[in-house]
Amino acid sequence: MPFNTALSGIRAASSDLKITGNNIANASTSGFKRSRAEFGDVYAISVLGSGSNTIGSGVRLQSVSQNFNQGSMAFTENSLDLAVNGNGFFVVQQGGEQFYTRAGTFGLDKEGFVVNNVDARLQGFPADDAGNISGLQGDIQVRTSNLAPRATTNVDMLLNLDSSETVLQSNGTTFNTTGNSVAVTRAGLSDDTTTTVTGTIFTFPLANDFRVTPMTFDVELTASTGENGTVSVNLNTAEGIPATVNNFNELLTLEGVINTQLSQPLPPQSTVDVFAKAVDMGGGNYRMDFVATKSGEASQVRVLNASANAADIGIAANPAIATSTPGIAKVDNGYPEQTVDITDNNGGVISFVAAKGQSAAQTASSLNALNGVTASASTTLTIPFSSFNNSNGDMTVTVKGVKLSADNLSVLADNVNALSNGTLQGVTASIDTATGDLTLTSSVGDDIPIRIESPDDGDSIEVFGNPNAPSSFLEVDTNGTLNNPSALNSDLNSIVVGGSINIVLDEGYTASNAVPPSVGLFGPLTGQAFTEVIINEFDPNDQGTYNWENQLTIFDSLGNSHVMTNYYVKQEYDANDPSTTANHWKMFTRIDGEDVGDPDTSLPPPQNIEATVAVFDVYFNDDGSLNNLITDDVLISNWTPKDADGNPNGAMTPQNVLNGGNTLIGDPPTSSNFVINLEGTTQFSSDFSVNDVDQSGYSTGRLSGLNIGDDGVIFARFTNGESQVLGQLALADFASMQGLQPVGDTMWAENYESGTPNIGAPQSGALGAIQSGALEESNVDLSEELVRLIIAQRNFQASAKTIETADSVTQTIINMR
Repeated sequence: MPFNTALSGIRAASSDLKITGNNIANASTSGFKRSRAEFGDVYAISVLGSGSNTIGSGVRLQSVSQNFNQGSMAFTENSLDLAVNGNGFFVVQQGGEQFYTRAGTFGLDKEGFVVNNVDARLQGFPADDAGNISGLQGDIQVRTSNLAPRATTNVDMLLNLDSSETVLQSNGTTFNTTGNSVAVTRAGLSDDTTTTVTGTIFTFPLANDFRVTPMTFDVELTASTGENGTVSVNLNTAEGIPATVNNFNELLTLEGVINTQLSQPLPPQSTVDVFAKAVDMGGGNYRMDFVATKSGEASQVRVLNASANAADIGIAANPAIATSTPGIAKVDNGYPEQTVDITDNNGGVISFVAAKGQSAAQTASSLNALNGVTASASTTLTIPFSSFNNSNGDMTVTVKGVKLSADNLSVLADNVNALSNGTLQGVTASIDTATGDLTLTSSVGDDIPIRIESPDDGDSIEVFGNPNAPSSFLEVDTNGTLNNPSALNSDLNSIVVGGSINIVLDEGYTASNAVPPSVGLFGPLTGQAFTEVIINEFDPNDQGTYNWENQLTIFDSLGNSHVMTNYYVKQEYDANDPSTTANHWKMFTRIDGEDVGDPDTSLPPPQNIEATVAVFDVYFNDDGSLNNLITDDVLISNWTPKDADGNPNGAMTPQNVLNGGNTLIGDPPTSSNFVINLEGTTQFSSDFSVNDVDQSGYSTGRLSGLNIGDDGVIFARFTNGESQVLGQLALADFASMQGLQPVGDTMWAENYESGTPNIGAPQSGALGAIQSGALEESNVDLSEELVRLIIAQRNFQASAKTIETADSVTQTIINMR
């Protein structure tokens, strides 16, 4: 019957309409693959076969074939929008089942797993914490929590050290001023006094008429400097001058006349360094003193051969005022003049003279002017807490001429330190927390004078300079004067402490005593006085002691950053000295400005637990390459991470070599130890350069973005600048993609007809590449589908027409009579 044939055509057309409509409906579905209806004709076949003239029985839907051709790429700004460029399907798992899809609309769920819109988890090959990708398939998870910090365990540095650099260090000798006068406390006057003859009291008017009876006397000076002499004074006046003038009845006039004759004596006399000083005693009483011009000199002044009438101005007749009060020099450091011979490396000798009473600072400055000599001075004194007495808190202490309040030693220390950059330049103070003693230090070696003033009887201060020498003591006496009990209660009001000097002689230079010393600044310069020393030895605070430096940020186990600084010092090479080696450098390492070398257990406590200088020997071959055989292993094994206040911050502590520390550092580490690798470092004749530097640590970081490469490797970027491999996407390919079973949601399932999936990494084998930030569009061609829709409609209409025609024919037959 034609009805069944037409009905099969309607069914076929209807299926075609459904398939075409489904294609059209999914024209905008990412990763959708269009389908095609494939039909076959139907014949009624008997057991014996069919004849060549058999009429067909209609049509049937043989298959719905899918077209897996590549769709167009639509680029987005979402790094988790993925597309496969080439062969392959994304592998996802949902509810324990594994599916395959070309739709790459992925995102993160609340646990950080990469999922599609129906919560199917994307599959791949996860990486471990070190970024190593495993070969086992699993869910891809992105860590959304903070990235835990990682301590630095390895530092790689690729450098070039300039082979043409000069050697900065050399060998020399050093010695200190160890004379028996060094830093001995000296008590004396704070100011010079002057030799003075004190006259007796007289009054005006003078009874003597100088016109009638001239007044005469001699003034004699005997000085230690040899400037001796005598001047005769003749107070005489000429006729015609009023008597009030002739008799010099005015104090200043009298003083002026005498001083004129002292300064302008009649030849052949010469001047003497003495002057008359008129003193108004008050109440009409006066005195005429004679004073030596030079202060601080123990000279002698006498007034001799006075005429009888000299008594009118307080000058007695013979015997005259024979003895003056000698001048006293102010207290100094007590250093006598001393000579030291400096012999240079060519045998030339320079006799250096340290002047009497010259400060250590001045002597050091003069020594520094000599070739081959470097000198530095310092001065230190101590005021014991036990001897400091300020009964009512109103005592003042004068340090180097600066008067300071001193309620107690701590206040005095604060006042000194407040002026150490001002009027007390270079002077600092510190308090011993155990004893309370005050120490004053002059960093340049100036003399430090101390004096006190107080209205209170018994207030006192004691000063130590050299701890092996006696101290000096100042005390306020009952009459308000200062006494020094250790100096036989003389009225001494000041204590001075001198400094010491450290002297360094260049290689080949020597020093010796020109005159064997008995007392002085320099002690005997015998062999025991000298110590071999490295001149211009490495000092991180002095750029002139190292050739180059570089810095690098490293991290402790808590993620705190620290600055590591490496210093490079070229070493001397002498072909005649077997202790030296060619192409030899030393590398010094400090962290946060502190030494990190292992303690020297041979030192006495507490030095045996303190960090030493971390220094490593670096050697190069004659072709400039690193000599790995004799270059030290660079292990930092005594770094205790500290906070900004210099206190341990709670991070992992070091493991010294003596306690088992070595270059094999575990992962994760158990100490702050790390290794510096210099592999590839060179020594060529070109500028110092840091060609590459890297370290393994980092601080805490938050996820800031993802990057997925063509090979499917997922990199996570963090706010600490780190990137970490999280894994690699998996792709699957099939021998027969047409055999895949659609399961909806643009996913397919493995089927018998599809064969076993070939799962691997993108760009391996026949698998395609991953395009991040893009989606594969549907491969539906709407124009083609609309045409097919018209064709299916026509087919449907035509099959329906067949039924209509068959019905008419059947009706005609039924109507036959």
